[in-house]
Amino acid sequence: MVCMRSTKGVSLAEVAVVVVVVGIVLLVALPSLGRARARVEVMAARESFAALHALARQISAQYGRTSKLHLDPAGSRVWVTVDTSSQAGSEVLDTIGGIALNGGAVGRGVRLEGTPRTFCFDPRGLATARGDCDLPNATLVFRSGAVADTITVSRLGRVLRR
Repeated sequence: MVCMRSTKGVSLAEVAVVVVVVGIVLLVALPSLGRARARVEVMAARESFAALHALARQISAQYGRTSKLHLDPAGSRVWVTVDTSSQAGSEVLDTIGGIALNGGAVGRGVRLEGTPRTFCFDPRGLATARGDCDLPNATLVFRSGAVADTITVSRLGRVLRR
């Protein structure tokens, strides 16, 4: 009687080799994936700031009033306020838009580095330094771990991405 041995399936040794190879590939790839994710989050935060800056300029022209772009690096927050009252002299400040970088939906884990500032835009949408407003000449750094990206706001209020 001849005993036929089945060759279907895989042996335990073959499965162990595959698991070891997959583990080595993951060990090599995970640091690169982490850096890539940090780069994407930093870029998203930078682009969200640029969009919010553009919104502040557009809102000031739309309402014909000064809008303010507030930067809070300690809280990694940026937001826009504008007077939306319909009567002159009765100030009603509304927050039009904002982003929370650290722990927010945009740029989770991204820190904003710089000094607290308030950029203002006059009713024409141009940068102004009147009242409690700062000169819009600043370089902001968005950082997540070792990944950093900068954005510069010129004296004229233009956003320059680097």
